[in-house]
Amino acid sequence: ELDYGRKLYLIENCIYGVDIQPIAVQIAKLRFFISLIVDQNANRTRPNLGVRPLPNLETKFVAANTLIGIERPQQMMFRNPEIEAKERRLAEVRDALFTARTPATKRKYRELDQQLRGEIAALLKNDGWGSAAAAQLAEWDPYDQNTSAGFFDPEWMFGVTDNFDIVIGNPPFVEHKKLKAFRDNIKNQNYVTHSGSADLYVYFYERSIKLLKQKGILAFISSNKFFKT
Repeated sequence: ELDYGRKLYLIENCIYGVDIQPIAVQIAKLRFFISLIVDQNANRTRPNLGVRPLPNLETKFVAANTLIGIERPQQMMFRNPEIEAKERRLAEVRDALFTARTPATKRKYRELDQQLRGEIAALLKNDGWGSAAAAQLAEWDPYDQNTSAGFFDPEWMFGVTDNFDIVIGNPPFVEHKKLKAFRDNIKNQNYVTHSGSADLYVYFYERSIKLLKQKGILAFISSNKFFKT
């Protein structure tokens, strides 16, 4: 019982996940559901065997392209009180959704989430953001489980503004030259490590380091080639 509470706290407040494949995100959520269920005691005399309803993880694990950021102006993202107020309201909605139980309640919070995303995107557009970037933010729907966003932004998707303490991953080992459709996108991201011959995982290292706090920890499954060179 105590382990259940500890795990639920960590999932809600400390862990975030992103993968470009929606199926990988679904598998991750299933794994977290299982980790919670194993610490509950079944009681056949109670409804649902006495098992607590599982949390909603749509805004904790998202399908997105980790290597591509959103094009934002030089100033800070939230620059006026109206945007800040709506951002706080959006965070409250997602906190409430995490523990929402009934389909009607979940639907209410998801619709409110969509409304707030659109309002914030419109304000950002008026506040100096480009139309394309604002549209990307507004159109991203964390509750669509079958699509993957073409960008990743930890502030917009997770509400994380001060970077992460730990980044853990298993980056793909794919030669850059084999990803013709991907090359232009990477080039436009201004990666310091950009090279026409670099393996894809090199960009994951740079992106992850930029997402870390000072003295943060990076833990990657990597290749022998990386260590040799």
